[in-house]
Amino acid sequence: MFLNGILVIDAQIRSKTLAVLSNRLGMTHRIYEVNGMCEPKEDAILAMVKNADVYKFMETGSTFAVRVPKNNSYLEKKALIEQVGAIIKGKGYKVNLSNPSKTFVLLLTEQTCFFCLLLHSTDKKRYEARKPQFRPFFSPGVILPKVARALVNLSGIKENELFLDPFCGTGGLLIEAGMIGARVLGIDVQEQMVRGTAENLNFYGLTGALIVGDAAKTALRGNCIDAIATDMPYGRSSLIARSGFAPSLERLFPDALAQIHRLLKPGGKAVIVSNFPCSRSPGLFFRVLETYVYRVHKSLNRYITVLEKPFF
Repeated sequence: MFLNGILVIDAQIRSKTLAVLSNRLGMTHRIYEVNGMCEPKEDAILAMVKNADVYKFMETGSTFAVRVPKNNSYLEKKALIEQVGAIIKGKGYKVNLSNPSKTFVLLLTEQTCFFCLLLHSTDKKRYEARKPQFRPFFSPGVILPKVARALVNLSGIKENELFLDPFCGTGGLLIEAGMIGARVLGIDVQEQMVRGTAENLNFYGLTGALIVGDAAKTALRGNCIDAIATDMPYGRSSLIARSGFAPSLERLFPDALAQIHRLLKPGGKAVIVSNFPCSRSPGLFFRVLETYVYRVHKSLNRYITVLEKPFF
């Protein structure tokens, strides 16, 4: 279920799985455990909290705080927080707003209120610290780390599997894949970019195989890559458009997709960022799983397409 930016999954998550998720997620702000849900009306919310089994979350001497995210404006937040806090306090626990043992959260949408326990908050600083301008080698127009991590996650790559970015640029996608334990392989037509990628990988204590060459004509053997994610070149200023390796960006796109299909193992996924949905590309031999619109700035939208290579 997806409501107002909140994804609700019915699943039993072990602490080990939570640790993996916490390390991998890129665009997710927080992870909660839902303890109850009701209509977003004050009387319904208070009744839900009174009946909620908060004891399973709390230990003797545990403290707590109650929060409502800033973007939730469906009810008067301050009064609601105080009333919910009073109910939990009445169950024998102390309030600690600065450093609580547990944080309970009311997620309010137009249709539903979720009473949750906060399990994990994403450390935004780790992605801020990896912004492209802080790397040894920089080139403008590259994808931000949290977006790169999301693309890597969409590819389904696992630890020790082989990840390819056939248009690696400065290595942003390779960095994020390497940080979750994948083996990484990058290709770029510009030797300067490949050298820069090596420098950036080394800066983060990562290693990878790098190739200077045309991604549409690679000599790699077929069915050797577990997952692929790449940001396709675009615009007249694109270096690859002026490199002499490809007659045009229009010709490059289908040629590169054909090569990606050849290299990818059956059942593997390729995540393509492009100026138009890959589903429009003629002769596409992939299954199109998902397509998203990614807004770069006011005058530029790009498309994220998740493809899967069939087993047949």
